[in-house]
Amino acid sequence: MNSPDSPMPDVSGLARAHLATPDPAGSKQYKAVIFDWDGTLMDSTHHITGSLIAACRDLGLHEPSPEEAGWVIGLSLQAALYRLVPELSADNADAFIACYKQHFQSLQHELHLFPGQEQLLQDLHTQGIILGVATGKSRRGLDAQIARLGLAPLFAATRCADEARGKPDPDMLEQLMRELNLEARDVLMVGDTAHDIQMAHAAGVDGLAVGYGAHAPEELKSALPTALTLTVPQMQAWVRAHV
Repeated sequence: MNSPDSPMPDVSGLARAHLATPDPAGSKQYKAVIFDWDGTLMDSTHHITGSLIAACRDLGLHEPSPEEAGWVIGLSLQAALYRLVPELSADNADAFIACYKQHFQSLQHELHLFPGQEQLLQDLHTQGIILGVATGKSRRGLDAQIARLGLAPLFAATRCADEARGKPDPDMLEQLMRELNLEARDVLMVGDTAHDIQMAHAAGVDGLAVGYGAHAPEELKSALPTALTLTVPQMQAWVRAHV
C-alpha cells in the first residue's frame, strides 16, 4: 500500500496516456459499474478529514495534516486509525471513534452528491446497467445516506467495510460479483483513492480513478488505473461512453 511519504515514480508519460476522455465507438463496454461512495459520489472528503482532525484535537493527539487525513479515506475506520494515529492505545480507540462520529454526524445535513451524480445514476439504471457500491463506510452509515437521498432503488447491491475485508483487499468486489453473477471483464470500479484502484486490480476488474476526491492525481497514477478523470463532468462523460 502506498503512503503519503512514499517517493513518487516518474509518471509524466502515464499522465498523458491515462488522462481520460471518452473513447470512440467500439471501445470496451461495461455491464456493471461499482462506485466508491465518499469522495466519488458524495462530496464528503472535507467533512471526513475535518472530523478526523477534530477528533485528534479533542483527545490531545498529534493532529494530522489534511493530506494525511485524506489518505486514509476509503479504508475502514479501524484500519485508518492504525495509519493516522499509531500512538492511539487500544483503550482509547473506542473514544476516538465515538468522537469522530460525533463530529461527522453533526455535518450530515451539509452532505450532498457531487453535481450531476444523481442524474448519472438514474440514467445508468434506466439503461439497464447494474449499479453497486463498495465503500469503507459502515453499513449503518451508508444505508442512512442512501435512504436520505432516496437512491436505494438504483443500487443492485452494496458492500461496506464492516461486512467484508477492507480496501485494497478485493473481498468487497468479489462478494458483489458473486451476488450479481458478474464476470470481472464486465465490471468497472470507480473511485477516488489508490485503495480503490488497488482493490480493482486485485479483483481483476478495470478501475477508473477520479482526481476530484481524497487522493491527488499523482497518487492515483501510481496505482495504474485504467483511466484517470480529473473532474466530475469528465468522470460522468467517460462512464457514459463505456457502458
